[in-house]
Amino acid sequence: MLPYGRQCIEEDDIAAVTEALRSDYLTTGPRVAAFEKDLCEATGAAHTVVCSNGTTALHLAALAAGLGPGDTAIVPSITFLATANAVRYTGAEVIFADVDPQTGLMEVAQAEAALARATVRPKAIFPVDLAGQSADLPALKKLADRHDMKVIVDACHSLGAQAYGQRSGDCAYADLAVFSFHPVKAIACGEGGAITTNNAEYAERMRVMRSHGMKPAPDVGPWAYDMTEPGYNYRLTDIQCALGLSQLKKLDRFIARRRELAALYGAALAGLILGVVTSVAGAYTNEGSNQLFALGLLALVV
Repeated sequence: MLPYGRQCIEEDDIAAVTEALRSDYLTTGPRVAAFEKDLCEATGAAHTVVCSNGTTALHLAALAAGLGPGDTAIVPSITFLATANAVRYTGAEVIFADVDPQTGLMEVAQAEAALARATVRPKAIFPVDLAGQSADLPALKKLADRHDMKVIVDACHSLGAQAYGQRSGDCAYADLAVFSFHPVKAIACGEGGAITTNNAEYAERMRVMRSHGMKPAPDVGPWAYDMTEPGYNYRLTDIQCALGLSQLKKLDRFIARRRELAALYGAALAGLILGVVTSVAGAYTNEGSNQLFALGLLALVV
């Protein structure tokens, strides 16, 4: 059996985690801020907020965008269930959009069709970087601006990818972008997630909401805090961030290896697959970052 995915953990990764275990911090400590800083440098975004996994990252992004009961959001019908579930966690409703049959991506035509079906104007749209590919974000952002929608990119498959002259997660054509550090993704933290944004208010709200909704109250005392609304325990630990920091240094190498693997499978299975799977496998050799997802699609079809 070919595994769904296999992480690459090396001796320097183990040493980084061991050092964290011997430090004063196991939960939130200096490695959390360091990992956020390095992710800003890797993506080009102004702010990064790390959290416990990709699903909680999607939820925090939806909250930052103001989704709530009575709202709707457009989500492509081909994606992992967490993309739609994050919308529902806020109390908002999901409007599913079709995808391009050659790429599996929601493009402007499919988003417009979903808009035409909506009885309530959608508040946000969630393009998904399926298998590391990127939809036409410049065009989707223009559509979103015309209809006063926020753009939240599910970029869980595309850390390190580039498309339309932009790095994945730089938020040049999005309000927020979401990443996952599950072992089948480009880098692994065991579990982990992150949201990038260029909006300081969004970043601050997500930092508060990932830690129970607490805000420090230093005028009262060093351990005092206020809670303006109920939040969540969505924090990422220093232990996980130690692994993430080590893994992030190898991102370019990991992507190159995944492209090699996708090219091998694409050549070996040429003529046996049709449609979207062929397109996905080909996209990896250009700018995608998560070949193992494509390999899973190839295996499913064959």
